[in-house]
Amino acid sequence: MGEAATQQRPVELILARGLIQHLSTPAMLVDIASTIFYYNDPAAELLGVRYEETGPMSADERCQRFEPIDDLGRPIPRRELPMEIALNEERPAHRSFRIRTAGGAVRRISTSAVPIASAGAVRGALAIFWPEDDAPA
Repeated sequence: MGEAATQQRPVELILARGLIQHLSTPAMLVDIASTIFYYNDPAAELLGVRYEETGPMSADERCQRFEPIDDLGRPIPRRELPMEIALNEERPAHRSFRIRTAGGAVRRISTSAVPIASAGAVRGALAIFWPEDDAPA
């Protein structure tokens, strides 16, 4: 059996994946290690690449691929991103910033992330994000 077949995922992440598959809002799930567990089709449209094409990505890979930057073009430290705050500080977080899509376009997005917890333990985080209209293409 392969690693994926033997690795058990927390039920909270499995249930959250079922929820975001049906959302029209871009959404992403990460596990406790901040590895992408899944993102939905609306997120794929915004990011320019489907989850089936990327598969799981570590936080470092995600930051390299989508390059989160502030409005002055400076890289945002990973620890300051909403998903990382939700995981590490176990609280909701929100921020607007820019990313580079798979096609190379720079998009300004707003992101809100919340920790997914059960029985007092954080299991992962869920982020919803959407494009902001005032961003230059």
